[in-house]
Parts: sequence; C-alpha cells; structure tokens
Amino acid sequence: MHMKWTQDCRLEIPEIDSQHRLLFAIANELVDIENPLEQQQEFKYMIDHLRNYVEDHFKTEDKFMEDAKYPEREEHLNMHNDIIAEINSTLKSCEDLRTLKESLQSLMSKWIKDHICEEDKRFSKWYHQNRQPEVNDPV
Repeated sequence: MHMKWTQDCRLEIPEIDSQHRLLFAIANELVDIENPLEQQQEFKYMIDHLRNYVEDHFKTEDKFMEDAKYPEREEHLNMHNDIIAEINSTLKSCEDLRTLKESLQSLMSKWIKDHICEEDKRFSKWYHQNRQPEVNDPV
C-alpha cells in the first residue's frame, strides 16, 4: 500500500517538507518491489538509501530545532533515535526478505502517521509561533 503525501503532513518549513515528500517516495519505491527475492540488489539498495536518508533527514530536523531553541528538542531526538533503532532492529531480526519488506512497510506507515503527522507537526506549530523573523524576511 502506497503512502500518500497530503497537506495534513505539511509543516510549512520548505526544506523539511521537501525531505518528507522524498521519504514518502523512497518508502513507496520499497513497496513497489514486488518480489524482494528476485530483486535483491534493488531491494538492498533501497533499504540502504532509506536508512541513510532517514539519518540525514533527522540531522536536518535537529538543526532546525537547535537553531530555533525548541524546548522539546531532546524528547524529539529520542524519538528519532528510537526510529533508527527500530529500523536497525528490523533489519537484523527479519529472517527473509519478504518479511523484511512487510516489516519496513509497517514501520514506515506507523512512523509517517505517528511521527511526521503528529510530532513534527507539534514542532512546526511551535516553530511558526516562536521563530524570530530573518533579516531578509518581508515585514
């Protein structure tokens, strides 16, 4: 089942929104691999790409939170660490590629629903209410 980017997931922070859309696309590429056993090279590449991109994305979010002095930054970072740990645990514990694909689909779906559309939205709301305008921001 494909994960669809909707306006509900939008944070109104262009760099993060762009990265979230790309995460949806990467997750959907994994879903599109019909038979991981027959497409092992592609499947393994997409898993590595997903894991690396998630880590890079979390660094971007952390930088935004740090620069904005987000008071819930530590808790949010802990959630990011939990997601990475869950991805790594899933990669180690699955005994076959089909089960791995299903587990990663479930994890990505849960992450998108729970993390992006709730936790990241909480940051976005705080960010827009509390950020200081840039020098070149229109008045």
